[in-house]
Amino acid sequence: MSFLQNSRVLITGANRGIGLEWTRQLAGPAGRLFATCRRPDEADQLQEIADSHPDTVDILPLDVAEPDAIQATAEQVNGQVDALDLLVNNAGINGGGKQDRFEGIDQKTMTDVFQVNAAGPHLMTKAFADLLRAGTAEQGATDGHAAVVNITSQLGSIANAQSDTWHSYRASKAALNMCVRLQAAALRDDGVVAVALHPGWVQTDMGGSEARLSPEESVEGMMEVTRNLSLDDTGRFLNHDGDELPW
Repeated sequence: MSFLQNSRVLITGANRGIGLEWTRQLAGPAGRLFATCRRPDEADQLQEIADSHPDTVDILPLDVAEPDAIQATAEQVNGQVDALDLLVNNAGINGGGKQDRFEGIDQKTMTDVFQVNAAGPHLMTKAFADLLRAGTAEQGATDGHAAVVNITSQLGSIANAQSDTWHSYRASKAALNMCVRLQAAALRDDGVVAVALHPGWVQTDMGGSEARLSPEESVEGMMEVTRNLSLDDTGRFLNHDGDELPW
């Protein structure tokens, strides 16, 4: 998939961690990059990237938990580009992490986490589907396909679930994984690839300082996976190094 040079990309949760690194690594080669986050006025590092690439990077306010905001952003982007080559659904929250155990789960936390981690990416994909279809049509069969990369987690693997932690987050990522399968089924005939991609254990606010991977290493791996996606990969659950993960 030749998405790097002159590609049109949208990234959610672009203000920190993995989303910020996706933005940093794509700001140069991309033709147009829409970097979204809830509070752009507080995103100093993201603003620095945009200032360094004024002709490429546009920062847009977006809360993926708000359907109206998703639709407004889609209309705004549609007014600036005719197609989209890559949608990176990265925005996410952890819902309490290790402290989110069975005895303490509550409806509000679970609902909030599901809205951001599962419903948000699914509604984003729906809202930008036409632009992604146009991206595939422009690339043509020999050059690749537009893609939706949903940043999920191995913690969403039902097969691997064993510990009494991260209840809301795990359940939301399992739901996201199902949404990826549904996206794949809905968009396959249009030539748009949708995958669930685990970034690895990354040194971010969520992953912690003891994590094995730097954001740079994680995103480099995910970009390589994305670069090599074909329509045969749609609906797959992949690690940052391309290995298949159990559902």
